Amino acid sequence: MPYIIGCDIGTTNVKSVAFDTVSGAILASHSESYEMQHPRPEWSEQDPEEIFQAACKTLKKVTVKCKGHGDPVGICFSAAMHGVLALDKDGKRLTNLIIWADNRSADVATKLRASQVGKKIYHNNGTPIHAMTPVCKLLWMKENAPDIYRKTSKFVGVKEYIVYRLTGEFVVDYSIASATGMFNIRELRWDEYTLKKLGLKAEKLPEAVSPYHIVRLPGDNPAKLPEGTPLIMGASDGCLANLGSGAIRHGSMAVTIGTSAAVRICAAKPFSDPLMQTFCYVLDEKTYIIGGPSNNGAVIFEWLMNTFFPKESYDAVFKEAERVKAGAEGLLFYPYLLGERAPLWSSSVRGGFSGLDITHTRAHFARAVMEGILLNLYSIAKILMEMQEIDTIYANGGFARSATWVQMLSDVFGKTVKLNETVETGAVGAAMMGLKALGVVKEFSELTAFTQVGQAFASHNDIHEQYDALAVKFRKGAQLMMAHAV
Repeated sequence: MPYIIGCDIGTTNVKSVAFDTVSGAILASHSESYEMQHPRPEWSEQDPEEIFQAACKTLKKVTVKCKGHGDPVGICFSAAMHGVLALDKDGKRLTNLIIWADNRSADVATKLRASQVGKKIYHNNGTPIHAMTPVCKLLWMKENAPDIYRKTSKFVGVKEYIVYRLTGEFVVDYSIASATGMFNIRELRWDEYTLKKLGLKAEKLPEAVSPYHIVRLPGDNPAKLPEGTPLIMGASDGCLANLGSGAIRHGSMAVTIGTSAAVRICAAKPFSDPLMQTFCYVLDEKTYIIGGPSNNGAVIFEWLMNTFFPKESYDAVFKEAERVKAGAEGLLFYPYLLGERAPLWSSSVRGGFSGLDITHTRAHFARAVMEGILLNLYSIAKILMEMQEIDTIYANGGFARSATWVQMLSDVFGKTVKLNETVETGAVGAAMMGLKALGVVKEFSELTAFTQVGQAFASHNDIHEQYDALAVKFRKGAQLMMAHAV
């Protein structure tokens, strides 16, 4: 049976998944992991060659597993956003891949965000000014590594590097480009105003193309895949998580909690927030994804487990937390252990507990941490809910394995939460986009088999009312945390 491969290039691993083109069934998958490097405080990098080899390995493994089904009809990519890699005129790297988690440009971002120039850059391009964004990374490089900045022939992200290594072409899809802070989301081209402020020529960036753009593999490609195999550019992991979960209709919202987290809705028009709290990224030429990302997702619960429950299982701690009433009997947690992106956009803000008294137990701390992560996401969602009436949330990410946490999400947001049958929503979204690019379908609505829902959780109105009141207190406390930020 014909199959398509969705290749999802994430922060900690790359996974290739083969889907039956009709039923959406997963025929095979393979994942390869890699590490972050932290050569200096606040620096977060990765070896692009390691990621490239991992991608090639997953693609080869999956095609071997699907040998009985013939060759793939195409390969479409999902990829993490905000990475910067400097290449010389021969395509050799001058730096490691500087990833989204890198904070070396925090001071640059703070100054730019407070300026009129920063505000115009945000409103043109839709990406909030923060150390995560390539525009801030490049400003930092221009000031602190001018020799590399001058020598660079191309600045690319991880997906563009992989496509270049496979095909020799420097192209970037609108979706990934729109997350750089340098791409005009209304004109769908590199933003002249921003590039002028950077002193950067458009020739030093890849050609911006549609997410449906197809490049065909040459015969001698490093992945040893069949000559002529269509590579579809695809989009960013965040945008494709919306598509792959089914959250692209008006009235639906996607909530992803993996290592980091995000809340996103779909819109037909671009939007920039007057307070610069939300992003607006391009899914395709007619579809925009609006939302906010958080640094502090399940990584914060992992910190809790490692620090206070090193010998306990996750399920045991979830059961303990479930026995505590909503609101953790006054214990409130601000999850800003890694600084924060939306809605605060501060690399220096830090978190903590409030309302602690002698009656609180470790179960209260577990419950408060789970609630704090969700209350922060709810503060992002409230901004989006002012734009669009939401009836359903599609949840995905590692946290979705805990029914306790998903029910808590439903109660905090006051909405029905649906879980997809697969957690591979990025790869699913990539496969769906690839099938549309290849002309197998005309509309995503023809691919409902790819976005099946496995379970639904209904909100308890009385508990939501408690959380809604608590959310007001949480937002006030978050501003106090900001006041203490360095």
